[in-house]
Amino acid sequence: MDTLLARLGKLDRSVLAITGIVLAIVLFLAVNLFAAVALNSARTDLTQDKLYTLTNSTRGILAGVKEPITLRLFQSQGLMTAAPTLAVYAARVNELLRAYQSLTGGVVRVEVVNPVPFSSAEDRAIAFQLRGFQLNETGEQGYFGLVGNNSTDDVQAISFLDPTREQFLEYDLTRMVSALARPRKPVVGVIDGMRVMGDDSGNPPAWSFVRQMKSTYDVRAVNYQANFMPGDADVIIAVHPALISERTLYALDQYVLQGGSLIVFVDPFAENSPKDPQNPLSYLFPTSTLGALLPKWGLSMDETKIVGDRQMAMRVSGAGGPTRVVADYVPWLQIRGDAFNADDAITNRLQLMRMSSAGAFKDLGIDGIKVTPLIQTTRDSMLMEATSVRRRGDPNTLLQNFVPSGVRQILAARVTGKTTTAFPDGPPALNKSNDPNNPDPEVPPPEPAQVKVSTAPMNIIVVADEDMLDDTHVANFQTGQPVSNNADFVVNAVENLSGGGALIGLRGRGLSHRPFTTVDEIEAAARSKYFETEQRLQNELQDTQNQLAQLQALQGADAQFELLTQDQQQQIIDFNKKMLTLREQLRDVRAALNKDIDTLRRNLQLLNIAAVPVVLIGFGVLIAIWRRGRLAAARAAARTQRQRQGAAV
Repeated sequence: MDTLLARLGKLDRSVLAITGIVLAIVLFLAVNLFAAVALNSARTDLTQDKLYTLTNSTRGILAGVKEPITLRLFQSQGLMTAAPTLAVYAARVNELLRAYQSLTGGVVRVEVVNPVPFSSAEDRAIAFQLRGFQLNETGEQGYFGLVGNNSTDDVQAISFLDPTREQFLEYDLTRMVSALARPRKPVVGVIDGMRVMGDDSGNPPAWSFVRQMKSTYDVRAVNYQANFMPGDADVIIAVHPALISERTLYALDQYVLQGGSLIVFVDPFAENSPKDPQNPLSYLFPTSTLGALLPKWGLSMDETKIVGDRQMAMRVSGAGGPTRVVADYVPWLQIRGDAFNADDAITNRLQLMRMSSAGAFKDLGIDGIKVTPLIQTTRDSMLMEATSVRRRGDPNTLLQNFVPSGVRQILAARVTGKTTTAFPDGPPALNKSNDPNNPDPEVPPPEPAQVKVSTAPMNIIVVADEDMLDDTHVANFQTGQPVSNNADFVVNAVENLSGGGALIGLRGRGLSHRPFTTVDEIEAAARSKYFETEQRLQNELQDTQNQLAQLQALQGADAQFELLTQDQQQQIIDFNKKMLTLREQLRDVRAALNKDIDTLRRNLQLLNIAAVPVVLIGFGVLIAIWRRGRLAAARAAARTQRQRQGAAV
C-alpha cells in the first residue's frame, strides 16, 4: 500500500511539474503579449532630474491649447533602416508626440509622413528646409524633422531631430506647441552695450543667449540713445549700459514707473569690454551702472568692488610672475545648489551658472520696495578692489589676501513694489539721434506728461555681471552644447516677465555637464588644509634658489667648483641639499592633497567592481536558504501526513 501511494505521489508530482511548466510558458507569453499591446509606451524614469517624465509645465501648456495644431513628423523609413541608433530615438519621438496628441484630446494632431524619394512628400520636406541625409550612392535623401502649423498658417520647424539633443526633446516640442498656440510672439527690446545682437550680416554673429531667445520671442534692437522705450515691447533688456545718456535713463525710468518689465545687466568690471587702442592694458568702458535709477529701485552697487568667493571659485591655470600656477581664482564663480533661490520660478530649476568679476547689490531697505535675491554667494566671500582684479596678477595673491566677510552677497535680484521718479526736476533734453523708435528729433512732439509715481508695480530683474552672457560661459564652442544655465536664466527671466512662465519648468533639465560635486568638495577642503604649508614651502624654495643664484653670480659664470673656497663649496652643497629637501616636502604635500580624492576613486572602483557581484551572491544565498527552508517544511509536512495515514490504516 505504501509503495502504491509513493508511486501515485511521484506521478502526481510529475504531472504537477509538467502542468506548472506549461502554465509558466503560457503566462510568460500572455504577459509579453499584454505588455506589447497595453504597455507599449510605459517607462520608468530613474534619472535624478526625471529628464524623461512629462512635466507639469508641458501639461499646463497643452491644457491651454484651444485652436487646432498639426505636427507633421517627416520620418524616412530608409533612414531608420540605415541608422539603427536613430531608429531607437525615433521611437522615443513618436511616443512623446502620441502623448501630446492624447493629452490634448486631438487638438494637437500628429501626422507621420514618409518622404519617399522623388515624392510630393519629399517636395514638402524640401520646401520646409528640412535637413536631408544621403541614403545611398544614387543620391536619394532621407529626413527626420518636424513641422508644425496652426489655424492661421504660422509655421514652426525643426530641421533635424538630433539624437544628441534627446535631453532637450520635451523642451523643443513644447516650445514649438507654445509658439503655435500664441497669437503673437512677445516683443523683447535689447539696449545693446556689448554688441550682443551681432551684425545684420552675421559677422559678428549674435551671442548664444540671443539666438536662444529668438526661437521663442521677437527680439529687436533698441537704439542705445533712445528718447522713448518702444510702446509694443513686452520686456526690455539693458546689457552693460556704460555710456547711456541721461535721456535714455529717463526713458527707462518712465517705462518702469508705468509697469514695464525690465532686465538689467550692470558690471563693475566687464571683462569683455573693448581695449583702448592706445593702451592695451586699459579698457574703454569696463564699468556700467544706471546712475540714479538703482537707488530709486531700492538697490546700490559699489562699482569699485568685485565679489570673490573661495567656495565658488573656478580652478584656473595661468601666469603667476615668471611661472605658471594652478589655483582657485576667486573672482570667477561657479554657482550651484543653494546659491539659487529655490522659491523663485526663474532660478528654482537651474543647476550651474558662471560669472566673472561680478559686483554685489545691497538692499537699501526702502519702504514699499521688495528686493528678492535670486542668486547669492556663500558666506565665504568678500568684496575686493576692482583694480586688484583688473591687474590680472597671481591668483594665489588674491587667495593670500582673502578675508571672508561672513555675508552672502547678492549677485542677482528681483525688484517689485512702487517708487518715485529719479528725475524730479523734469525730463532731460531729447537726444539728437537717428532712432526709428523716436519721433523726428528735428520736429519734437509734445513731451508726454511725466510720470512721477508708479502707476503699476515695478517688474525688474537686476544682475551684477555682464560677462555671464558671453558665449564662453554659455556653450561649448565646438559642439554648441550648453556648459551652464546662463542662457536659461535669461530666457526664464524673459518668460516670467512677459507674462508666461510655463516653459521655465523645462529649461535646465537637460544640462549635460554633471559636475562631481563630492570630488570638488574634497579637493576644496584638501586645498584649504594644505594651502598655507604649500605656500610656505614654495617661498622657502624660491628664496633658496635666489640665494644660490646670487652666490653663483658673485663667483662668475666661468668659475669652477674646485676653485671655490671650502666655505663657498659647502654653501652650494647645503643650498642644493635644502632644495632637494624642499622639493621632496612639496611632493609630499601635493600627494597628501590628492590622497582623499584617490581614496574616493578607489572606493568607487571597488564599489563598481565588487558591490554588484556581492549583492547578487547575497541575494542568491538568501533564496537558497529560503528554498531549503520551504523544502524542509514540505518534507516535514509530508512525513506528518504519512504518519497520520498510517495511523488511520
